[in-house]
Amino acid sequence: MDTRAQTPQDFAVGVSVLLVTIIGVLAFVQGSAVGVYESPDVQRNQPIADRAGTYLVENYSVDGTRNLIRYNTSGGINASLNADTDLSGLKEKAGLDVATERRVNPRVNVTVVNASSLKAGTRDPAVDHHDQRLAWGPDVADRDNVATTSRVVKLTNATGQCDPVCWLVVRVW
Repeated sequence: MDTRAQTPQDFAVGVSVLLVTIIGVLAFVQGSAVGVYESPDVQRNQPIADRAGTYLVENYSVDGTRNLIRYNTSGGINASLNADTDLSGLKEKAGLDVATERRVNPRVNVTVVNASSLKAGTRDPAVDHHDQRLAWGPDVADRDNVATTSRVVKLTNATGQCDPVCWLVVRVW
């Protein structure tokens, strides 16, 4: 008859396998343990920010290029967003109007941030050669629970803003 009991090595191997399994489940399940601590507003608005960023890049890119945005041309992003002061046209065209009886439409801010601001650790809007800030929509300063998405872009007909690249930042709250 075998009278061998559980050894410390058996215990260590069993606990290690259990911990690896639990950590693996938490790491690979969508909305893992970290997602619990995010604001519900950010979780609800993140897909809206992603959709707006994708819409802007797909609809304002120069045909046959990737992420080269028509800026100061006919039908470019600057003219379109300047004419759409409250960004209601953007929200409608990108399918962001999600109002229901219990929920209002999101507020959206679109900003082009140049590489020098990013290098300095800020997300200040780029400024064009007419000293116009490349930011559209309501100001996002001092807002909490803002969902943000970024796309790396270059601008056509812009002088020095995107050297080498800019970020197109969409914020939703």
